[in-house]
Amino acid sequence: MTGARGPSRARRPAGRHPRPESRPPVEIAIRDGVAWITLARPRTRNRLDAELQGALAEACATADDAHDVRVVVLGARGPAFSAGLPPRCRWPEPAWPDAVAAVAKVEKPVIAAVQGDAIGWGVSLALACDLRLASTAASFTLPELRDGRFPGGGVTQRLPRIVGVARAAELVLLGSRLPATTAAAWGLVGAAVPPARLAGAVEDAARALAARGPLALRLAKEAVHRALDLPLADGVSLEHDLYVLSQTTEDRREGIRAFLERRSPRFTGR
Repeated sequence: MTGARGPSRARRPAGRHPRPESRPPVEIAIRDGVAWITLARPRTRNRLDAELQGALAEACATADDAHDVRVVVLGARGPAFSAGLPPRCRWPEPAWPDAVAAVAKVEKPVIAAVQGDAIGWGVSLALACDLRLASTAASFTLPELRDGRFPGGGVTQRLPRIVGVARAAELVLLGSRLPATTAAAWGLVGAAVPPARLAGAVEDAARALAARGPLALRLAKEAVHRALDLPLADGVSLEHDLYVLSQTTEDRREGIRAFLERRSPRFTGR
């Protein structure tokens, strides 16, 4: 009966009203000691809106709290690693989660797999990672000043520490597009590889790190990151203190046993 079906409704033209995203903005998978975190909003070019930043901060906390995770890999879906903040957003709202800070605070080594363009706060996100590997199709751009905005996410502080003041000024002040191959020459990324080889290069790096003692990795990361914040004498003292601490661990004893028994060590993070 036609009355049971209710009034007929006209079908909306395709593409006029896009469906809301059904997938989570950030995906996380844990395999063999590696937490693979993926920005999964390619339709928005993985822009760092409040929802994506909140999901990314939660994924970072999950990876850091998981005892079986030794390394974190941050990647993205689509042609862009991240196009930065949403359009017409000059600065994140105070109530927004801070995903860049969440990535920087992860105690375990974090590798950025930059498969596409990193723009604005997308560059900041990549710089918050400890290591960066990029596709030759990727690039890094800070367009804020030429658009009447101010760069943020810590990029004005981390970038000079990585590439030096002169090169950082060129990127920040001029907004020049930096191809991945030049980024590798500058030391901004560890390597720029053809797109088809990026996944394998990232996997090799992640597996190599995951095979190392997790406590030693965390202590070494702490020492390196605090180096620029301490006078040289204090930094050397910190290095020694962390070495002494590492000698009290079960992982250190396991490393010695493995060496004597000529086998691969089985580290437990204790």
